[in-house]
Amino acid sequence: MWVAEGASRRGSSHERTGAPNQDAYAVRRVGASVVAAIADGHGGRRYVRSQVGSALAVRLAIELGAELLSARRPDAAAAARALPARLVPAWRAAVDEHYGRHPLTADEEEKAGAETRDPAILYGATLIVALAADDVVAVAQIGDGSALGAGPQRLEHLVPGDDRLVANETTSLCLPTALADFRWGSAHFDSGSAILLSTDGYGNSFASEGWEAEVMSDLVGELDSHGFDEVAGSLESWAADSASVGGDDVTLVLLSRAPVDARGRKPGWLALGGLGILAVAAATVVGLGSRGDTPTPRETPVLATTSTPTPATSGTATSGASSPPRATRSDAPAQPVDTPGTSTAPTTLPPTTTSAASTPSQMPAKSSSASVSDAPTGTGS
Repeated sequence: MWVAEGASRRGSSHERTGAPNQDAYAVRRVGASVVAAIADGHGGRRYVRSQVGSALAVRLAIELGAELLSARRPDAAAAARALPARLVPAWRAAVDEHYGRHPLTADEEEKAGAETRDPAILYGATLIVALAADDVVAVAQIGDGSALGAGPQRLEHLVPGDDRLVANETTSLCLPTALADFRWGSAHFDSGSAILLSTDGYGNSFASEGWEAEVMSDLVGELDSHGFDEVAGSLESWAADSASVGGDDVTLVLLSRAPVDARGRKPGWLALGGLGILAVAAATVVGLGSRGDTPTPRETPVLATTSTPTPATSGTATSGASSPPRATRSDAPAQPVDTPGTSTAPTTLPPTTTSAASTPSQMPAKSSSASVSDAPTGTGS
C-alpha cells in the first residue's frame, strides 16, 4: 500500500512583497494506490491568477488521476501517459470558466496588459503528477521542479531532463504547446522507498548542485528509523526552512510504499486513515470561495488550507525525524518567478524508464523577482 503527505509554505520574498503562495498540492488514496500532484503558479507580474491556475491544475490532476487508477488492476505507467491528453483541455476549460465568472479587476487588467487576449496566460503554472500502484511509480511533468525516487544505495530522477529549462525558463500549462511539453517516466520501488515531489523553490534553496542524493539518502534512512508518519510530520518544517532561505514558495509531497510484516499485516500507523483524504494547499486563491468555480473531486471531500508561514530555524523539525541536510544561501538573491520565453532541444534521458514528448516551439521563462520581464522572449506567449 502507498501513502503520501505534503506541505507548502510561502516564500520569504513573497512575504516581503505581499504576494500569495502560488504553489498548490494534493494527494489522494485510491484503494492501495496513490495519486499526488504539485503545481507552481508563475510569479511574473502578468500572471495575475497563477495561484488559481495551480489550484485548478492539482484538483484536476487528482480527479483524473484517481479515475485512471480506479481500474481493477491499475497500470500507473499507462495512466501517467494518458493523463496529459485529458488534463490539458480540462485545465483550459476550467480556466475559461473561472475567467468568465470572475472578470478582471482594474488592478488585474493593468498588470496583465495585452495578455487578456489569451486568459490562459493569466493562470500559468507548472505541474508534476505522480501515480503509484503496486510496485510502480509513474510521473507526468510539465515545467520545472523535481520528481525523485530513492531506496538503499539508489537514486532515480523519475522523468527525463529537459535542457530548455535553463536559468529562468520553464515550460507551462498556459502555452499552446502544453501537451507536447509533458515528459513521462516510471520506475519500480520496494517497500520503504522514498518518492519526493518538489517545486523548484526547494532545490533552489540548496547551495550545492548535488543536493538530490544527500536529501534522498537521508529520507530513506529517516523512513526506516522513524516510519512514515513521523517523517511526514517534518515536511512542514522542511518546507518553511527552504522557503525562508531561498525566498521562493516551496511545496513538498512525500510518497512511500508501506512495508507489510511477515503475517501480511500493515503497520499500525496506516490504521490512522488520515492520509486517505485529499489535501489541497493553496494560499489566497482568487475567486475559489464557490465550489462551482473549480472542478470538485467526486470521491473524496476537498480539504483546502491556507499556508501562513512562521519563522523557522534551519535544520529544525517538528518530530523526531531530522531535517535533510541543506546548506544555506543567505547571500543568494530571492528566487526567480516565471515569465514566458524561448525553447531549445530536450536533454538525454536518465537511467529510468522515461520518455519525452515532441519538442515544442515555445516555452515560458523566469526572471528574477527583483526584475520581472513582462514581455515574452518567445513567439507565441
